[in-house]
Amino acid sequence: MLEYAGRFSKPELMIKQGKYWSIVFRESTTTLGNCILICNRECPTFGDLKQEEMDEFPTMCSWYENKIKTLYGAVKFNYIAMMMIEEFVHFYIIPRYNEPKEKYGITWVDQDWPKGSKMGKIEIPDDIKQKIIEDLKK
Repeated sequence: MLEYAGRFSKPELMIKQGKYWSIVFRESTTTLGNCILICNRECPTFGDLKQEEMDEFPTMCSWYENKIKTLYGAVKFNYIAMMMIEEFVHFYIIPRYNEPKEKYGITWVDQDWPKGSKMGKIEIPDDIKQKIIEDLKK
């Protein structure tokens, strides 16, 4: 599944798979727990989404938001759908934090708080990425 999704289709990045949507870990993370919500079929525009896909959308968002709030204490979420490079329906989900978070031996700071995310990238070691993925899958 997600064969069309290029760099987002790596099986080791999969966090949760629904019938119509998948949540994958974003390797070029912006904030702690940053993921991508991807439609499970190649769909080029929002107007092409089917009703059943739209019906599952809030369920996947709710699962993700509850998981991130519980694990890391996020206070808001930015959903960004640019679709400029990857031409299929997907959202970058950026958890937002109003204070630094200590987790995995790293002090995570939301550099853009309280403004909209500029989608900057934080480089983190592969072992930390794996720990985040494992925690999100629990």
